[in-house]
Order: sequence, then structure tokens, then C-alpha cells
Amino acid sequence: MRKFGLVFVLLVLAMPYYAQFGLSGGVSILKGFGGPKPYAGLHIIGEVPRDDFVSFMGKISFYGKQRDFVTNTGYVEAVDPTTMPFYENVTYVNTMNYIVLEGGNRFYLGDGYDNGFGAYGGGTLQLVFNTIKREYDYSDIDMSKYQLPVNETVKGSIFSLGFGLTGGVKYTFAGYGTLYGEGGFSYIFNAQPSNTTASSGAANLYAPLFFTFGVGFRKEFY
Repeated sequence: MRKFGLVFVLLVLAMPYYAQFGLSGGVSILKGFGGPKPYAGLHIIGEVPRDDFVSFMGKISFYGKQRDFVTNTGYVEAVDPTTMPFYENVTYVNTMNYIVLEGGNRFYLGDGYDNGFGAYGGGTLQLVFNTIKREYDYSDIDMSKYQLPVNETVKGSIFSLGFGLTGGVKYTFAGYGTLYGEGGFSYIFNAQPSNTTASSGAANLYAPLFFTFGVGFRKEFY
């Protein structure tokens, strides 16, 4: 995932060499179909217009973790074999976040890319990275005497491919920048969990179909 993030950064850094490029930033939410609460996050977009009605865009979005609604039970074991009891039950909740990297074309209607009011839409190819963690409740355990089993894996990840459709509206203030609001949905396939913690922990959090909405501001550079 770091390699894909590096590619995105290099693309954004290369954009100033084009005659015109736009750099956008804003806030987003992501809601999985049938999933629990929405994920809140931030996004950054680099956009290069081919002309006033077609552009290429690259986007990276970061969504903070969301907690599962199910509480699970695990155990810890004593550091000293003479400690009694040797095992103690502990509860934990799974959490998951999203990083979405995408790129594609946008098509503008109305006043176009950098004039007045307009609407836009397009499709994207996506790389999606999820981190799943177990958050344990040790409040009733003296953790100076206990530890998790050495084979316990508390963290995992899921790497997926997907595609999406987006649409939005924008208004460009001449000489200042562009305000925009956009929404979309994504279908994720070929999910690859890194371990059993990821595959089991994401059961109630992961959704192959999710919806997004964001608002932000775009600044043009020439």
C-alpha cells in the first residue's frame, strides 16, 4: 500500500509541469451497504484538465476507524506459570479503517471545469486498504502479571481492488477557487485478507459496496 501511496504523491508532484492543474482538499464520509455507522475522513484530489470539459483526476481518501457493535471474548495467560489462575478471560472489539486510492476521468457539463456553475461525473479504478485491530478491555486484569498468548494476532489488513462511479456539482469563483460537493458508490472485489484476524474481524465492518459523500475546495495552479 505504501508503494501505491508513493505513486499518488509522485503524480501530484508532477502536476505542476502541466500547463494547468487543480489541487483539492475536503472532508468525506463513507458508508458501507449494510454496515454500521459511517466512517468520517479527509480527501486530497489532484486534477489535470484536458480541456474545459474533460479532466484526469487522482484521489486519496483517509477514513478513521469504526468500532464493531459485537463484543468478543478472548483470554490472556500468566507470565509466571505459578500464577493462579493461569488464564483470564478478556473482551475485545474489532475496529477497521479505510484508505482509498483512485484515479479516472471526469466529464463536465454546464460552465465547464474552471468557469461558473457546473456538474460532473465519471468512473474510477480503486485500490482499497483496510486495517483491522482488536481493542482489548484490560480494566479488570493486572497486566503486569498477564500477557496475550504469543500466537495471538491483534492486527490484520485487507487489500482490495474496485471501481466506482462519482458525480458532483461545483461553483468556480473567478480568481479564487472552486467549491464542490460530490457523491459516489464503489464496488469492491478481489479482497485479500492478510490473516484470520482480518478475515474474521471484518465480518461486521467490511462491505463490498459502499457509498461516499464529500465537500471541499479546489485551487487552480497555472
